Amino acid sequence: MAINKNSVWRLNGAEGLSDDIYRVIEIIPHLDCIILFQLTDKDHLQRPIAKMLSTFTRWSRSGIAVFIEWEAPYFLLVAEEDISPKSKAKRDKNFSLINELTSDSEFVFAYATSKRMKSLAEYAKRKGVDRKKVSRLLNTYWRLGLTKNAFLPAYANSGGSGGERFAMNGALGAPRTSRTLGVERAPKYVLNTKDKQNIRKALNKHYLKVNGKSLKESYKQYLRQYHAEEIKLADACKRAPIVPSLRQFSYWRNRLISEDTIIRKRSTERDYLLKKRSVIGSAVQDDLVPGSCFEIDATVADVHIVSSFGKQYALGRPSIYSIVDRATRMIVGFHVSLYHASWRAARQALVNCFLPKAEYCARYGVNIDESEWPCAHVPKRFICDNGEMIGLQAKEKVVPFTELSFTPVYRPDYKPFVERRFKTLNDDAIHHLIGSTRGGKMVRGDRDPRKDSIHTLYEVTSMLIDAALEHNRDILKSLAFSHALLIENDLNPTPLDTWKIYVSKHMHALSRVEPSEVIARLLPSEQVSMTASGIKYKEMYYSCQQVEDQNLAAIARVKGRWQMDARIDDNTVNHIYVRLNEKQGFTQCYLLSRNAMLRDMPLSEAEFIQDWMDVHEERSPVTVESIEMKKRHEQIVKEAKDRAKNNSVSFSDKVRNTRENRREEIKRTTHSFSDEGKDNKNDIQSKANVVVMLPRRNRKLKDK
Repeated sequence: MAINKNSVWRLNGAEGLSDDIYRVIEIIPHLDCIILFQLTDKDHLQRPIAKMLSTFTRWSRSGIAVFIEWEAPYFLLVAEEDISPKSKAKRDKNFSLINELTSDSEFVFAYATSKRMKSLAEYAKRKGVDRKKVSRLLNTYWRLGLTKNAFLPAYANSGGSGGERFAMNGALGAPRTSRTLGVERAPKYVLNTKDKQNIRKALNKHYLKVNGKSLKESYKQYLRQYHAEEIKLADACKRAPIVPSLRQFSYWRNRLISEDTIIRKRSTERDYLLKKRSVIGSAVQDDLVPGSCFEIDATVADVHIVSSFGKQYALGRPSIYSIVDRATRMIVGFHVSLYHASWRAARQALVNCFLPKAEYCARYGVNIDESEWPCAHVPKRFICDNGEMIGLQAKEKVVPFTELSFTPVYRPDYKPFVERRFKTLNDDAIHHLIGSTRGGKMVRGDRDPRKDSIHTLYEVTSMLIDAALEHNRDILKSLAFSHALLIENDLNPTPLDTWKIYVSKHMHALSRVEPSEVIARLLPSEQVSMTASGIKYKEMYYSCQQVEDQNLAAIARVKGRWQMDARIDDNTVNHIYVRLNEKQGFTQCYLLSRNAMLRDMPLSEAEFIQDWMDVHEERSPVTVESIEMKKRHEQIVKEAKDRAKNNSVSFSDKVRNTRENRREEIKRTTHSFSDEGKDNKNDIQSKANVVVMLPRRNRKLKDK
């Protein structure tokens, strides 16, 4: 390595020199000489050391002399504009005293090789200073890097900063003084080594614990344990006790125990890792291309919703499932439902992630092109909560597509981007809605948001889709500093553009899967019935072209219904997927017009109707009127039985002359009605009393 002036070398085994660190302060090639200065001895005045340059070169090649980096003292690392005028003046004055000497290589050589130098004494006399002062300034200059800033005053080292002080005669620091002359303050307590040990014990016992006592309460416990006798004596003598003050206790807490130890011991492991640990790393440091890792999580939306059939039917707060690509911050999957965080809701978000988005958005009135949300891929791995995704169903259904990774319990910081997206969605689309809880920022006395809720699940989902699309178009500064392709192609640092450029350059970890496989594996499995009216599922009827071509409804009407396997999309009731034949896949079947009222609604609305029916059946299993009617009917039957019991006749007498009995009954009943209108004497009365016999039919003609 090249040997330069002001370089620092470590010598080990050099002939004639002790093993130490040396600075090269002068090189004189024509004399084959190099001048060294030893750096570690700061207590004595030293002279430079002259050695042959060729010998030092040989030492460097053989490893006896090794070049090292020398770190300048902290008080030298200061900008020129930050140096005070007083320090500058002192620095410049001292530098002017030795500048003439240090710039003269002949003087440096003579100073290193001569035992006595009359010229140095004459120079000091000419400058009007002591010779030893010039020698001290030369030592300082050579030790601190051959720069005039070596003469900056190191005031930060004054007073023994950072070292422990020991009181020899009385307490350290200013004495306690009263604000007025009317009172006398107690003398200060001088702490010894035993007191410091007791302070440490008290802190460990009371303060350095999870949910430990406050510093003031720990101080009181310390006094009770170690200074009880002094406090009792002072109380008896009617004076202030001579004990350590709270300020002294606090001071020695900071001196005896590091801040990091205080933070760690007063926090639970979860709280420390979640909120107080350092965050030097980044979640994207190992996932720099799309598809390396997707984060999935759920939260409850900050808004109360109502049913589509009336705002009087409150449904509570829906759950939002979101899937975010870690590398690009792109929202790649989305689902809003009334299900709480569960595998049923999570699988719907996964289906949305793996399938194209245009059809899904169109269901909620948001018409987009596939290029506006070009995410229909399977990632290399998912990172998710140690919750609903850890079950056997998730492993069986998702692991064939990709890998699942689970965060530790109560550690949302392992998936920070999806957590941050929830705040973005709530802030952009939810908190301004009527019926919003505004993230729990409610003031006592505010109106209950459930009373004002007016939005349906369809409307909230539509607005959240718009918010997700807007987020994918937002400029994120962090993307510009982690993805060079954006700068190379002069693209906006948005999740959408980042996703597109990496996919177009084939720099990703994404893969695709067939929609039919996604439907079969991930959508909820249900059993449906083939009936005479179509395929029945939860009182809704579906059909498709194959059902009509094979006339399956007619077969079901004659031979009876049968069960079929189906897959249900919770986002809409417009269609379901049915396996019509055991040897074929799932066929999409559409909702029939008889259930047109439910068209374009989510499945939760159909379930709401079923709940509504159940409630009404529970409220009224039988009507009050039917109870009274039943009693009246029973009374009529009882009276009829009693009457028949009192008038016993044979069967032949009972059926004899049925026609004449019928005729007489008609006369009696019609006569009773005519008696009520005796005042109206007209032809109607006479005609009402006449019975007209119709001719009997000819049975023989009928048989022919």
